[in-house]
Amino acid sequence: MKTKEMKLLLVAMLGLFLSSSAFSQGGPDVPEECLKNYSLYYEFYKHKNYQDALDPWRKLYRQCPEWKESTFAYGVNIYRYYLEKEQDPAKKAAYADTMMQIYDDRIEYFPRSKGDVLGRKGVDLLRYRRNDGPEYIKEGYETLKESVEIEENESSPVVLTTMISAGISLFMNGMLDGEDLINSYVTSTNILDSQLAKRPTSRTKKAKEAIDANIKDSKVMTCEAVANIYGPKFEENKNDLEFLKFISGFLNDAGDCEMDPFYAKVNEQLYSIEPSAEAAYSLGRLFLKKNDYQRSKEYFLEAIELQEDDETKASYLYALAGLEQQYLKNPVNAVNYASQASELDPDWGDPLILMGIAYITGNSSLGDEFERRTAYWVAVDMFLKAKRVDPSVADRASSLIREYSEYFPTKEELFFHSIAEGDRYTVGGWINRTTNARPK
Repeated sequence: MKTKEMKLLLVAMLGLFLSSSAFSQGGPDVPEECLKNYSLYYEFYKHKNYQDALDPWRKLYRQCPEWKESTFAYGVNIYRYYLEKEQDPAKKAAYADTMMQIYDDRIEYFPRSKGDVLGRKGVDLLRYRRNDGPEYIKEGYETLKESVEIEENESSPVVLTTMISAGISLFMNGMLDGEDLINSYVTSTNILDSQLAKRPTSRTKKAKEAIDANIKDSKVMTCEAVANIYGPKFEENKNDLEFLKFISGFLNDAGDCEMDPFYAKVNEQLYSIEPSAEAAYSLGRLFLKKNDYQRSKEYFLEAIELQEDDETKASYLYALAGLEQQYLKNPVNAVNYASQASELDPDWGDPLILMGIAYITGNSSLGDEFERRTAYWVAVDMFLKAKRVDPSVADRASSLIREYSEYFPTKEELFFHSIAEGDRYTVGGWINRTTNARPK
């Protein structure tokens, strides 16, 4: 049997069925023509024969739009089929516009579904017309935003992720205020958190992760913005580890937030709940920038205590040595910590250079002028060793060697103290290191 004949037979069979069941499907007020067109298009639609479904669907759509809400949903799918196989941009745009009109008509006839339908409309508008101009992105964003305002915690994760994506595009193009985008983001995350608390699904979790990642990449979250949004929520959530990590991540991504008081507040609280070497070191650096040297030292010491990797611990010790030398003006402690760093990482020259400089700056506590000048011997020893073990510091070490060798005792001074060139000599005081005597 030919295809055309099969279709005619199907129509005839459906006609007989319709005549006996009109009241059961649509009631006495539904015109028989609508019942007929519904059955025709729906049979084709079920078998994904959208081409043959279109004509009876159109007739039903024109004649009885208020009868079945599914007419609008299926109509969108029929036009989606035509749009996605079309190559002509103008025709694709026309199909998309028709889909948008169907969504609008559905809201008119079935207003109870407005929130859900607006969400679907916004997603499709951005899916099919996003590249046709920024005005479509703006319309899509506003449509999705209205949907979320209506649906609230029932909003689809797809609607939320699409709304934030559109908002970021508008923000990047100067068409949306940063505060508006942040408010949409906060609304979206609150909804997703609520959904995850009630019924965690991978779909919802992925949506939240995607939104968080996109917002971070957008750089809309400035230090001030984060503090303004999350500052009022801090006290009630200060023992929530995930909340603290979330905010800390935003502050770190924003960059240059360390001087913001909220940054210290969040990270200190985070550290108190979950101490780690990395967190302590970050706080040490933070308070160093804020010129709070004692607190910086406390956190550096905690970082050193918690760190198990020798190379990383050496870097922490070096940072603490630098703090002692440059800011606390304590060359004794500086040498102590730098020496420990060098022992843990013997191929690293920087701690040795720091030790040499500390010997020089701390020589004022040594006896007379001659003894103070002997400190330059051990300082240069450190520079020579740094040059030998670490080629990356060789140039700097050589420069320091040339500079400070000029402060060695003279031959006359060595003779006066009964010291010959090459003799072993112990520099006294807190330095207490043995070296070779040599004249300027």
